[in-house]
Parts: sequence; structure tokens; C-alpha cells
Amino acid sequence: MTTTGIRFSAVQLAEVLGRPRPTDEQAAVIEAPLEPALVVAGAGSGKTETMASRVVWLLANGLVEVSEILGLTFTRKAAGELAERIEGRIALLERQGLLPETHDVFDSPTVSTYNAFANALFRDNALSVGRENESQLLGEASAWQLARSLVVSSDDRRLASIGKSVDQITEAVLSISHALGENVADADDVSAMAERFGGVVDLPAGRYARADIDTAADTVRSLGPLLDLARRFDAEKARQGFVEFSDQVALALRVCETAPRVVDDYRERYRVVLLDEYQDTSVVQTRLLSRLFAGTGVMAVGDPHQSIYGFRGASAANLGRFPRDFGSPDGPTYTLSTSWRNPIAVLDAANVVVDPLSQASPVRVGRLAPRPGAPAGSVTTAFRDTLPDEATAVATWFEERLSVLNPDGTKRTAAILFRSRKTMQTFADALRERGVPAHVLGVGGLLSRPEIVDLMCCLRVLHDPSAGSELIRLMTGARWRIGLRDVARLRDVSRWLFDRDHAQKQLPESVRQRLRASVAAGEDGSLVDALDFVGAASETHSQLQGFSAEGLMRLRRLAAQLVFLRNRIGLDLVDLVKLVEQEMLLDIEAVANHGMAEGSAYLQAFADEVAGYAATSDAADLAGLLGWLNAAARRDDMGPRSDPSEEGVVQLVTVHGSKGLEWQLVAVPRLVEDELPGRPKSTSGWLSFGELPYEFRGDSAELPVLAWRGAADREELHAAIDAFTAENRERHLAEERRLAYVALTRAQDELMLSGSFWASQKKPRRPSRYLGELVEAGLVPGDALPGASEHDENPLPAGFAYPEWPFDPLGGRRAAVEFAAARVRAPGAAAAVGRWHDDIELLVRERDEARAGAGGTELPQRIPASRFKDYVDDPAAVVAALRRPLPERPYRATRLGTLFHTWVEERFRPTGRSEVLDADAFDIDPDEGESAFGVVPGAPVDPDDARRLAELQATFEKSEWAGLDAVDVELEIHLPLGARTVICKIDAVFERGDRYQVVDWKTGKAPRDEADLALKQLQLALYREAYASYRGIDPALIDAAFYFVADDAVLEPEHVSDRAELERLWEGVEGRL
Repeated sequence: MTTTGIRFSAVQLAEVLGRPRPTDEQAAVIEAPLEPALVVAGAGSGKTETMASRVVWLLANGLVEVSEILGLTFTRKAAGELAERIEGRIALLERQGLLPETHDVFDSPTVSTYNAFANALFRDNALSVGRENESQLLGEASAWQLARSLVVSSDDRRLASIGKSVDQITEAVLSISHALGENVADADDVSAMAERFGGVVDLPAGRYARADIDTAADTVRSLGPLLDLARRFDAEKARQGFVEFSDQVALALRVCETAPRVVDDYRERYRVVLLDEYQDTSVVQTRLLSRLFAGTGVMAVGDPHQSIYGFRGASAANLGRFPRDFGSPDGPTYTLSTSWRNPIAVLDAANVVVDPLSQASPVRVGRLAPRPGAPAGSVTTAFRDTLPDEATAVATWFEERLSVLNPDGTKRTAAILFRSRKTMQTFADALRERGVPAHVLGVGGLLSRPEIVDLMCCLRVLHDPSAGSELIRLMTGARWRIGLRDVARLRDVSRWLFDRDHAQKQLPESVRQRLRASVAAGEDGSLVDALDFVGAASETHSQLQGFSAEGLMRLRRLAAQLVFLRNRIGLDLVDLVKLVEQEMLLDIEAVANHGMAEGSAYLQAFADEVAGYAATSDAADLAGLLGWLNAAARRDDMGPRSDPSEEGVVQLVTVHGSKGLEWQLVAVPRLVEDELPGRPKSTSGWLSFGELPYEFRGDSAELPVLAWRGAADREELHAAIDAFTAENRERHLAEERRLAYVALTRAQDELMLSGSFWASQKKPRRPSRYLGELVEAGLVPGDALPGASEHDENPLPAGFAYPEWPFDPLGGRRAAVEFAAARVRAPGAAAAVGRWHDDIELLVRERDEARAGAGGTELPQRIPASRFKDYVDDPAAVVAALRRPLPERPYRATRLGTLFHTWVEERFRPTGRSEVLDADAFDIDPDEGESAFGVVPGAPVDPDDARRLAELQATFEKSEWAGLDAVDVELEIHLPLGARTVICKIDAVFERGDRYQVVDWKTGKAPRDEADLALKQLQLALYREAYASYRGIDPALIDAAFYFVADDAVLEPEHVSDRAELERLWEGVEGRL
């Protein structure tokens, strides 16, 4: 591309369009030639804005057509933002008359996620690689169930020698299968290499035997059966017509390798290609993109310092390889080094932390500089003696700052970013104790809630006789309160049973010795089996001696409850979980306990997760569910999130989940050695279970090398392994530093860094090296970090690190309750009570009358917008339902609505990816009676549902929205209303001229009368207020409508309540209760 015919420079175009003047760095990127180019863009450096400006500049100068533009990124959120930015600028060009006369108003750029783009390419050309283009999308839950079924049914005796559980093997099979695809590796080659490595056991001993060599050999040889299962898994997917998310890119690459015409078509179709977050692309994604677009006008934008997803195949070295991969070794590299997000103090701290990485970066990365006029900001440090003190300090910091509103009167956004979830609940509790609204994001956060932990413990006890720790939690909890002496006696019973057969006769000594040798140390009996025995044994049995009378009675009642539940384990999963919840009285506890104000909402959220899993297969069972939930929680912690920030609420999320997000107030706790930077789970690299050997990874040139092939004896191999693990340790520390940098750069206004010497460990933990570096740089006062703890031993009570037995049902209220009891028993109290009796009776009667119909139930903190009208119409009925909800199967009752909403969502989305994973559009084949693309892959669909869905689809295609592009789809916004948060899940938003229109799809019946419509409009009113807050616009610019698809009826209420009216209505609800 030459400058001949250029009408506007980047600066001139910005002036014409009334946009801010680009910096010199931005102008260079915007005006870059149409050739491979790399842009190193630091955190918050305005890369989305710059990419959109580049597109506009190319169009305004007539260098490309709109339809020739392709933008790719990782998440739906990022793709939506980029698409919105680009399309908004194109509309601005149109209004200014700056587009060429040849411009087609119906043309639009293609903006997508990497996986959605690859999937579209594969589906369009599936036959060229012998696949069907209507392959069903296999979601994570379905993939887990399929892999697990193969593990369980396998007759490979090698699996027994691995010494791993079914769930661990299942996860390893999925991991190795995905790793093979992402690195374009051949399973046979990997298997052969693993077998060769196993030969190291035959090396001569040298000076020492080095038993670790045998362990490493066994671990790597276990790849053999795992790879066999991975092959079966892939074959079964192909046989059933399934495609996983991880398969989409690999299949697209195979299409390009076997059909060169496809490559030619795409190169001709897209002359401008923008690759966002390029540092996070995997090997197979890079190969696909380079095969398609090498040598063309492709621009990759990324930051090696924000490469934090190495565990899923991404590599910071990707940016350094870009010029070679895209056929331009001497191509230009541009930089964006102005931070438009961070204030000066925060930016200075982030630069100090990241500086050591810059020296070893595969590409030159300049220091981020503050924007012109950037505020000073602040970095606060608090290093306390104990974790509870640290959590209190962080909660106090948020309490003080959230009380200050933004200049426009809105509440500030806030987050605490964690390296792991281990201490997240401690900080959440500290926030709630100070009255600070808090929201733990993600499945992992859900599973850490006390009520959900209890529920999961019971489910595990029902499924697994070895779930002794889970049973102890149930026994010693507030429900059963079994004392320590009785727990110890139950352990004695378990050991007694261990040596006996089914008739309770002692086994021969030889059998007992073999039995003990076959299990790990300490595994000498099952507490669960012992409890079953106690529950069934006659009252005179000798083994029941030694229990307290009360303890024995409670144990037998608990045993009976578990037998009752175990006999119903064949129920549908959703019904089983609901039954367990009710039998454990968790539903009542969640409503009655003021410390669990949001318990009902979390129990419902857990039920939704179970329903989602159950919907993936008719064969879904409890064992698979438990394994899936644990695996899903780990993946959830490690992937980026798209949750919008919530005004006035502190969101708690992992650092991995925070990438791409920002908040005004950010705290990064647990800045201590071994937590941030964290201690590596393993430094063994590919010598760990289920890991793909590094030589088969596409980024092997940047990975540590284990020189095992030339080792003359075990001593040499041991030294090579030591060097290998040392390199892995250094690599881990670099990854931890990148995590710290990402965490610090999320703060828009103020940042807090905290730590403490003591948590649950036996030795104090030193302040993080990152804090030390900030002190050395003069950014943190030296006296902010104490040199040592005041205590030589952990000052926290034993009950902090290890639960106190039995748990105290009064918890933190015990002191106050005991004080009150003492006052009541004090001399003279009876006379005083007599005098007050009449007054008390009147007050109690007044209270009871006020609570009539409400039962004193605490309202949930989080109210779904769809239920708001129910509270307004009949709050007592809603509260009654909360107190004791009847068993229901909502996922079946709303199945048609769910299918329709999902179809509409995918129809309007320019992308096919939610957060990390894609979800393709689908259709229903009435003859097949099942989902073709994957809302519930493989699950049967009622033929009547299929017919009715087809009717709804046909009606919708004739509606006024069928020909429009949605601005936002399935957008969840949390709207603060009084002391509550309203959860608004908006179906779709459209731009109609200079106004927005919020639309809610309804598959049910239209309102019966005006009164019914008046109630239903409250949902639209909440959506309007939420979207106005989300966009930062006047609610008066937003219209709202219901579309009742079955009746083809559009209802636009003449009156839509404003915020003041909504607040008055809610105050009325609380007043009536």
C-alpha cells in the first residue's frame, strides 16, 4: 500500500469525525501498510479503539471494502465490543458522507471469536475432510460424560496400576486429547516416545539407585493407556457425529491443508485481518491463521506480559514468532505504550513488578506511560499479622471508599483479585460483616459457599464409602453436633469392621495382612460403612458400647437419613439434589439464618448447574456429576470472565478470571511468598501425570529441555531432571509475575495490596517479593512491611486452621447470647421482667401482626427481574414459596422457552463463543428428535417441542426484528435497587435511529388485561434502567417492548416505570412484609 490517493491522515480523520486526536503511536498503527505487522499493546493502552480507528481510516481512504475486514478475538465480550466500536465508526462515516459511492449499506465487517471463525470454516467445507457439516457440538459436560463412560467400561488392566481415581483418569484423557489437537501431535508418536522413556529404568545405578527415576518412568508410561483412551474418545466422537470446541480449529486446519482452494477463497475475501490478544493463541490457531493469511494485511495485537493462559497452550513467545509465521521476518513492529486506564501511582507499581520480564521478552516491550492529565491515584499497602486481620483491613478499605460516590452520583465499582480461591470466603465474610455488598463470581465461588459445601458433602457420602472427611463435616456440623469422643469411637468401629467379613467374623491373619498391604497408610476402614453399621446394629451390640447416649441416638438418626437418601439415588439428578437439600433442612436454614441471607439464591444456582449437567445426557449420574463439578470449578477459576462490574458491589474473582476487566477500586490480597508468587503445584513438567511431552508441543523451542536420551546412568539422568525442574521453577515464577502485573493493571482509580504472616500454616510467610520491589522503588513506605511477625508460633486459634469439633451453631453470636442469658438469670431480673411483661407482650403482638403472611423471612439480596412483579403483586406468596419451595423441574417446564431463546441468541450473535468456549447455533430435526448443534447435545427432544419450536422460528423470521442486527444479546446486568441487587437478563437490544430498544422475547401467553400488563411492564422498566446504567445514557432514550412470539404480538406499554417509581414499589414490598 502506498500513500498515493490517501485523503485523510489518522489525525485529520479524527478531527473530521470529532474523535480524540490519536497519539503518534496510535497514528502509526492506524496508517500501517497492508502487510503483516505486529502491535505490542500494553494493558489498558487502547488497542480496541486503535483497531477500530484503523478500520475507519482504511475505509475513509477507499483502501478496502467493509466486507473485506475480519476481526478475531477470544471472548464474546471482546468480540462484541470490537464489533460495536467498528460498526459505530462506520455509521459515523456514513453520516459524514465519507464512504465511497460504491459502499453497500448492507455490508458489514466480520468480527468473531477465533473458535467461531474456525468452526464456520470447517462447517462450510466439512465434506472435504470426510465429516458432516451438521456435526453436533459436544459441550464440556457431555464430553466429560463420554470420556468417563469410556474409562469406566475399559478393560485395560494398565489403568489399575496407575493408582488414580476414575475422575482423575477422565480428566487426563480429556487433557491429552485436547493437547494432541492443539499441538497437531500424533498419538502414535507420543506413545512410542513414552515407551522409549520407560526404558530408563534399565539404566545402571551409578552411585545411587535414584528411585525417582522409576517414578518418572511409570508416570510417563501411563501415557500409553491414556492415549489409547484418547483415541477411543476421538473415534467415538466421530462415530456419533460430535465435535468439541477444541476440535474446531484442528478440523479447520485440516480443511486448509487438504483443500488449497479454501485458503485462496479466504485470502481473496479478507484483505484486512485484525488478530486481538494474539499472545493467547494456541499452536493450532497460529498454524491455521498463518496458513490462511501469511503475507497479507494481517495485524496481530498482543502483550507478552499478559500471557497468563499457558496451561491451555498459549505462549508469550507467540508474538516473537509472528514475523516468521506470517512470512515477514523483517516486518514492522509497532507499540502502544500509553495507559488510558491506570492512574500514575498504579502504573508505577505495575511497571516495577513487570520490569524483570521485559529483559527476557521475545519482543521489545516499552514501559507503560500515563495518559496526559492522568490522576495521581493511590496505592495502599496493609501487611497484618494474621489473615483475619488482613481481611478486616481490606473490608474496611472498601467500606470507606464505596461510601464516596462518583461525580455523577453513581456508586463505584470494586473487586478483590485472588491467586486462588483458598481464602476467598474469608474476605467475603469480612466484607459482609462490615455491611459491604460482595459477590463471589464463578462456579468455584458457588462451590465454596457453606450451604453448597454441606450439600456436596452429603452427595459424596451417598456415592463414596471412602468420603470420611465429608461425613465428619456432616456429623460435627450444626445439624447433628456429634462430639469428638463419639467421632473417635466411630473410627474405632470402622477399624473393627475392616478386619471382618460380611458376617462380622474376623478374617484370617494372612488375609488381613494382604488387605492392609493393598491400601495406603491410614486407609484401614470406612467411616461411612461404620455409620451404616451403627444405624443397623442391635441396641445390645458390643460395638455400640463407648458411645454417649445422645451421640448414639444422633448417629443412628443420621444413618437412617443417609439410608433413606441412598435408596433414592436412582432419582433424576435434579430431584435427588432437591431431596437432599430438603432432608438436610438446608432450604430452611438458608431462609432462617441471617448469616446466609443469599443462601436460597446460591442453592438455586447450584440446582441450575445440576440441571444443566443432567440435560446433557439421559445417562447422567451422581458419580459423573461430582467429578464434573470439581473439574468445571477448576476450569472456571482459570478462564477469563465476562461478568459486568456491579456498582457498589465488591466482586471476588481470580486473577485469571479478571483479564480484560477493570474496576475503579481493586485489592490484591495474600501478597506473600508461596501464594503470590504461588508455589508451583509441580515442577516436573511433562514428567507429571497426563502431560504431553514438550517435544511434541508447538512451542517446544521456548520450553525447558530434559536431556534424557544421552544419559549414561541414573546419576546423569537424575542431574538432568534436577536441571529440568529448576528451569520449570523459573518459568513458573515468570508466569506468576505476569499474573501480578495483570492484577495490578485492573485498577482504574485506587489499588490496595495486602498480606499477612499467618493463615493456617505452621510457619509465618514472608511478604511477597513484589512488595519488596515496590519498597525498594520508593513506591511503598518502608515501614509498611514489618520485618517479622510478633509471634514465633501461629497466634490463630486451632479452630481457624482446623475446624473445631463440634461446630458451634451460635457461631460468633455465642458471646452475646451467653451475656444476655446471664443478665436474665441475674438476681432481680425476674421482678424487672414482670414489670416489662405487658409491654413485651404488646410489642411481640405488634411484630407478629406485621409479619403475618411473611413468616419473618429475610428477603434475598439478589432479586431476578422476572420475579420483581411477583413481589409487587403478592410478596407474602413469594416469601411463602421461599420458605419451603415445592419440588419442581424448571428445566423441563421451560424447555421450549430455553430452546427458542438460545436459537434467537445464536441467530443474532456475530460470534459463537461464550467466555472461553463456543456455542454454535442449532436447529431441531423433528424426524431425529434431537438437537443438531448442541444446546443439549445428544439429549432427546420431545417431538411436540420440536414442532412448536419450528413454528416459533417461522413466526419470528417474519417479525420486524428478523432483518435487524442486535447491539447486545443475552446481556446480564446487575442493577442496584435500594439495598437489593436486581439481576437483569436482557434478551436483546436494538439501535433504532437515535434510540435504543430493549426487547424481551416471550413464548408464553400475552397479558390477560391491563392490570396484568401493568405488572409485566415492571420487568421492562428494570431492563431499561439497567441498560441505561450499563451504557451510561439517559433511560428516556430507551424504548422497551415484549414480543409474544406464539401470538405474533408486540406489546409496548404506554407507561414504563422510572427508577423512582421502582424504588417506591420495592419500599412498599418491604413495608408490607
